[in-house]
Formats: sequence, structure tokens, C-alpha cells
Amino acid sequence: MTSNIRGAHLNYLLVMPKKLSKGATTTSVIFPLGIAYISAAMKKAGLAVFTLNLDFPEEEAPAALGKAIHSHQIDVVCTGGLSLDVHKILDVIKAAREVKPNILTIVGGGIISSDPDTAMSVLGADIGVIGEGEQTICELAKALDSGSPIESIPGVIYRATDGQLVTTTPRKEILNLDEIPFPDFDGFNYERWVAFYGGGGVLLSDRSCPFRCTFCFHPTGEKYRQRSLDNIFEEISHQTSRYKVTNLSLTSELFSTTPQRIYDFCERIRPHGISWSCCLRVSDADPELLRTMRDSGCSLVCFGLESGDDSILKSMRKGITVAQIASALDICYDVGISTEASNFIFGDVNETTETVSNTLEFWRKYNAKTHINLSLIQTYPGTVLYEYACKTGIIRDKEMFLKSGCPIINVSKLSSKEYHDLVSQIAEFRLHPHIPAENLTLLSAEDEEHCMLQYTCRRCGGQNIEPCSFWYTKKCSCPKCGSINEVDAFRSATHIEQEFISKLPTDSRIALWGAGGIFYKLYNQYSCLASDRFVLVDSNPELQGLTICSKIVQPPEYINSHAIDTLVITARSRFPEIAQIVRGTHPSVTSLFIPTSRLTPNTITPLLDSVVL
Repeated sequence: MTSNIRGAHLNYLLVMPKKLSKGATTTSVIFPLGIAYISAAMKKAGLAVFTLNLDFPEEEAPAALGKAIHSHQIDVVCTGGLSLDVHKILDVIKAAREVKPNILTIVGGGIISSDPDTAMSVLGADIGVIGEGEQTICELAKALDSGSPIESIPGVIYRATDGQLVTTTPRKEILNLDEIPFPDFDGFNYERWVAFYGGGGVLLSDRSCPFRCTFCFHPTGEKYRQRSLDNIFEEISHQTSRYKVTNLSLTSELFSTTPQRIYDFCERIRPHGISWSCCLRVSDADPELLRTMRDSGCSLVCFGLESGDDSILKSMRKGITVAQIASALDICYDVGISTEASNFIFGDVNETTETVSNTLEFWRKYNAKTHINLSLIQTYPGTVLYEYACKTGIIRDKEMFLKSGCPIINVSKLSSKEYHDLVSQIAEFRLHPHIPAENLTLLSAEDEEHCMLQYTCRRCGGQNIEPCSFWYTKKCSCPKCGSINEVDAFRSATHIEQEFISKLPTDSRIALWGAGGIFYKLYNQYSCLASDRFVLVDSNPELQGLTICSKIVQPPEYINSHAIDTLVITARSRFPEIAQIVRGTHPSVTSLFIPTSRLTPNTITPLLDSVVL
């Protein structure tokens, strides 16, 4: 062991890294329950446990971590997450050691379980917990407290005195999930999290998944297990009364494998009067079942669609067909349950231009009914896809791959150019309106952040009124039929192209900083922006080099290297940050603009306002 603190009654600090609940390639937010379960198990075992959620301290994360370590005399810092969270976990370990160099560090979660040796080498942690951690961490902590050896504890990887990594025997899955205490919600500011997300809570009804898709890794083990409904509803009652949860997301990989369990769940959740969502397989979609779910409060079903081509579904080992996907989406639409969180992922090992075309054709056909997210397949450590990429030399250095945050790589049959074109196409399609409401009418506008729109529901034709911001598209649920509609005040504005660009120079190149939704709206509204004298830049490395709206996304350095003197910041939400960067590192820029608007009681006209450098 690298620490000399063993053989004492130790104090443990469990740290939830900052923004652990938000993936790198997604805006979806899920409260990370793993470490909250670990905390509950340790507290039940009588260990000296303190907790810290770095999303909620008043201070910056390093200061909050230092304060907790000093005030509680912490000996051991425990943290964890998935492989995509590598840098967030590294930040915790680094900050902890800066405060107390000899502190012991323990890491768990999918990042360790998926490829233990690689993760330990990259993270430099002292001990790793492989698989489910509730039993392992308690046995480990008691051994550390007593100074006992840890090599006989199953499910552990640690550094021996010579620095070599040693892995103990695997730990069997916890068969009776009802024995595990509820997550330590209070320890990680769950009440504030629920309030921030408007009453949204999360619950794990089961662990793992009985299916073995090539792109998926199950950090809680290979055996699928379910909690009893009695145990689940005891927690639901606790969450609704203690934390005021009104919208519950069942975040398990698969909610159920039998219809009867779902019927029983629906009967028991109905009296709670809350909305809920879950993940199902398209092969389980049945009209009667989904109507029962809807009537009990289910507002959203997430399907793992993955592809609109049967050969790719077979290659992914999905065990479903395109016909089943179409049927499930149709049933949900007819019943009135949203499927907005379902996905297509491109780039399987057998993906070709033909299979891509088939999936996009399906996507366009169903785009009027539901928003199917478009993404690229990710090669997560521990998956069949990862093993293939390592075996074929696509991934040559496992440690470098993990250090880089598990970047998206081409494992398909597409050529480099074909894959690049696909990535560009998906990036642009993500910006396109998916399920827009009809007949938008601006009723009033106090300012850009407070607009009132009237719209016609795309499904039932009902007239509704919705508050929204001018520059940002909003998804809202029709109060009459429950269907999701995208409302966008920008579409209802008075657009005068010449007035919009009137302040811009007419004879020089102009950079637009921000290849996001506002750029996309402006580009498709004002034809002048298609001119070659308007260049597109973005600081996101994942976007640089892609072609969006016929423009190659350039890095910000392009501004200086081409002596561009006029800049429009289209990434409005990041305006202060970008403006500061421009002032400090882009001396060629002499004129800075931001999209704004002119308001009258019933109209908004987009304009460009100059900003003092």
C-alpha cells in the first residue's frame, strides 16, 4: 500500500465528483446513485463516513474538498464513476492529495469494473473496487480500520508494497437487492437536486440486464436481479414524502422482463399521483400494457432503438427488428406516451453507407411523431466493441484512450471520409427542429427571456399558451393530449435580413463563434450567412473540422491566423466567457457583436448589437 495510515479507526469521505450526473455527450441528467448506495451501506455498518456532493458546495470544488478533509480529519477519500468521468475522478484524487499527501484513495464504479488494470494505472488510486461495492467497501474499510490484510477480500484491486497491481478473486453479485439499504440521499443533497429539477427523482428498480448488446457494459454484474415491489414502493413513499418527488425516473437499464410485473407496478403507483418514466424493449410494447402505464402516470418510455437497419441490429446483438421498433413507436404515439428519449446510434462494426441511409430514412419518417436522438456509437471499456477495437489495433494504447476520455472512434466499415461526413451530418441534424409545434403566434414579450407563445399541438390540434425564451427552443407537453411539442419564439419573429446585418462591414470576413442552435436558426433564416465571407468557429474539439450548414467548423485560432476583425458570438449562453477570451487572446478582433432583438408589445425583430471590446 502507498499509504501508512492503516491500523486506525479511519474517517472516510465519499465524494460525488462535480457534474458526474451529466454525460460528456449528452445533456441528460441522472442523479448518480452508485456512491449514494455505497454511503448508505457504510453508514449502516457503523463506519465513520462523511459525504460531499461537489455540485452543491458554496465554495469551488478544490476548496470544498480541502475544507471537508480538514474539518473531519479525513483519512480515506472514496469516489468513482464511469469511464467517461475519468477527468472528474482524477480531479478529486489530485485535489485530495494536494490537501493531504498521504491520504488513501479508493475508486469504484464502472471505470474500475470495466478494465481494472488500465483504470488504476490512469487514476493512480490506491485501491479499486470491482463490481457492486456495498459489501466490498464495508469489508475493505473494516480491514483498513483493523490493519488486517486485504488480499482475501473479493472484488478488490490494489497496489502491493512494490507498486504492482494485485487483483483479488471476483465477488459474486448481490442476489437479494432488498437487503441493500436505500441510497444515502441526505448525504448528497438530493433534496436540492430534486428541487432544482422541478421535482424529478430517480430510482433503481433492478440491476444489470439479461441482454448482451455489443456496445453495453454492465457495471453491477452480469446477472439480472430485481427488487421486490414492496421494497420499491417503500422507497417511493420515502422519496415523495421526504424529498417532494413528483416525477420519478426508473433509471435501470431495463424496467422489467415480464408484463405482469409492470401491471402490478402500475396498480401500486397510481395512488401516489406522480408521473414516472422507464426503459423498455420495443419487443415488449403492447397497446393494453402501455395504456395501463399511461393511466397510472407513465409519461415517457425510453427505448434502445439503436438502428433502423435489421443487419445492424443483428450485428449489435439487440435481438429486435426494425418492424418491432416501428410498432413500438406507433403504439406509444397512439396511446399518448412520449418516446422522446429513444436513440439511434451509428457506427457499428458492420455499418455501411447503405445501413446509415436506411436508419436515416426511418428517422425522417418518424420525425413527425417522435424525437429520436441521433448519436455515434461509443467504445466503452468492458464492451465487446472495446475488445474488438483493441484486438484489431484501432485502440493501440488503452491508457491513452481512457486518458483522452474514451473519444468516439471509427470501428465501422465506413471509410475515414464517409465517417467524417456522417459525424457532420449527425451534428447538423441534432440542431434541426424535430417535433415542432404548429401555428406559432407571439402574444407578448416583456424581454428576450419572457415571451408568451400561442401554439397548435402537432398531434391533437389543441390551442395552448406557453412561456418561453426568445433564442432557445423549448419542449413542452400539451395539456390536452400530453404530446411533446417544440416551441420556438424565434420562428414567430419579424425577420428583416438587411436590418439584421446592417451594422456588419460589407467587405471583410466575419467569424461566427458558436456552432450550436442559435447559429443554425440564423443560418436558415438569413441567406447572407451562407456567403463564404462568414466563417464558423467553435472551441469544442469534437465539432472542429466538421461541416455544419456547409461551413467547416474552425478552431478559434483561425480568427488570428486569418486576421479576422469582426466577430459575432452566436453562443449567447457563453457570451461573457467568450468575450473575455476574445479580449485577451484575439487582438485582430476590433468589432464584436451579439445577436439581440428589438421588442414591441407584440413583435420581436432579431438584430445584431455591437459590444465594446
